[in-house]
Amino acid sequence: MTASSFQSENRFSFKFTSASSKVIILNNPHKNRRRLLSFITMLIALFFFPRILPAAELSLNNFISENDRRFLDLTVTGYQETDILEAIKRGIEAKITFTLQIVKEGPIDFVYTRSVRTMHINRSVKFDFWNRSFVLSEGNTKATFHNERAMLNAFFSVRRWEIPSRGLSSRQRYRIRARAELTSVELYFPLNLIFKYIVGYWDFDTGWISGPSFSMHP
Repeated sequence: MTASSFQSENRFSFKFTSASSKVIILNNPHKNRRRLLSFITMLIALFFFPRILPAAELSLNNFISENDRRFLDLTVTGYQETDILEAIKRGIEAKITFTLQIVKEGPIDFVYTRSVRTMHINRSVKFDFWNRSFVLSEGNTKATFHNERAMLNAFFSVRRWEIPSRGLSSRQRYRIRARAELTSVELYFPLNLIFKYIVGYWDFDTGWISGPSFSMHP
């Protein structure tokens, strides 16, 4: 074997080995399987073990009587302000539903016999990237906010909501029950879980709270 033929053989062997190594790296089934399992494990952890957050609370205050009319205020506190603002600014639409019930009061305080009427206040807020503002919608009414605090105060509170008196007896005592539920417009799987991993889990349900007893006497 001549020196030139030896060098040619070594060169061929080296190139073949390098090409084989590349094939092994690109088509390593064990490494790809580990990556897939890691991704699936992350999604399962996000879905079943979201980070623990303090619960939002709903308060019913400023119950006002004006002749035969009744008004009240509702306010949500303890929500994840930073996460919600970041999510909305990223393009996620947030929706909140205030549910109010008028119930007949029973013979024992805080015990009611049946619900007389159920009402819903539905709101949504999203970010207008063009005008750099928040657009809050309630029914056919829209309001624009450039201030974050003003938007949050308007979105998470109900001011001077009038209790409908139609169908209520002046001889019966009633009570208001209320709850608030915040939801986000969901993205497609698995983007919804990845998004929640980035900005957090901030949907909530305050559960029912009871307001003061009232009647429709002037």
